[in-house]
Amino acid sequence: MGSLLLITRANFLPLTVFIVLAGLAASYYAYGIFNPLNAFLVMIGALLTHAAVNVFNNYFDYRSGIDERTTKTPFSGGVDILVEGKMKPSLAFTVGLLCLLGASAIGAYFLAEKFYPLFPILVYGLLAICLYTPILSKVHALSEIVAGSGFGFMGLGAYVTQTGVIDGTGISVFVPVTILVALLLFLNEFPDAEADKISGRRHVVILLGKKRSAWLYVAGLAATYASILLAVVYGVAPFAVLVSFVTTPIAYKAGKIALKNYGQIPGLVPALALNVIVILSTILLTAVGFLIGVYV
Repeated sequence: MGSLLLITRANFLPLTVFIVLAGLAASYYAYGIFNPLNAFLVMIGALLTHAAVNVFNNYFDYRSGIDERTTKTPFSGGVDILVEGKMKPSLAFTVGLLCLLGASAIGAYFLAEKFYPLFPILVYGLLAICLYTPILSKVHALSEIVAGSGFGFMGLGAYVTQTGVIDGTGISVFVPVTILVALLLFLNEFPDAEADKISGRRHVVILLGKKRSAWLYVAGLAATYASILLAVVYGVAPFAVLVSFVTTPIAYKAGKIALKNYGQIPGLVPALALNVIVILSTILLTAVGFLIGVYV
């Protein structure tokens, strides 16, 4: 069991729970709809999807040799379970495949119910899972976009499984989630940049350099809050979602540390920790805001 928790990086799975909750809360706010069975299935499917992503990422990083070169932090660099021989690579691949098949079965159920507009979302997710580490991560500046939008579509997909439509409220979940998850990967790439470059990856940190990337990280944080505010201004999200702005002081501190310590891993680790807090808290508070908006 311990090996399964490590290879799936279970400590990162709460991100998926909060994203799905945001999508479900938004659908309840917009239409007063809550289908318990669909909510349960979309949560399980999303968790299996995230687990599959983590397992395949570990597997392909091991195959490429990148795991042996990265400097590990509590938030970046992956896990050494395959490098240390605690699990056979073939077993890891099988675990990832089983997670993907389970998620696909749930996806098929939803397609039978709501083929459009779920079909393009599910196809995008499937391609991202299978191609991200071996191919897409080596395309210039595509890593952050694919990772962020993949989880953004997870939140939008949860919304669609309840409502059957894509509209402004669904997009108000998709946009901030996309930016935040992209920033999660983005800042975690700073410690791995040198090893990633040797392995053929071409993410934004490698292309721009760490100093300019630190400024881009700060801009991304600002864009997150701007997107939430715009959703309220345009009337597709309730005023209550602005409760997510409670995390701005933490975001400010994370950005300040990143700008100062972008070139040294020990000094950057506190920013990595704060980044995780900002992302999880902002998404969860957005979900809470949607629920408050139902009654206020």
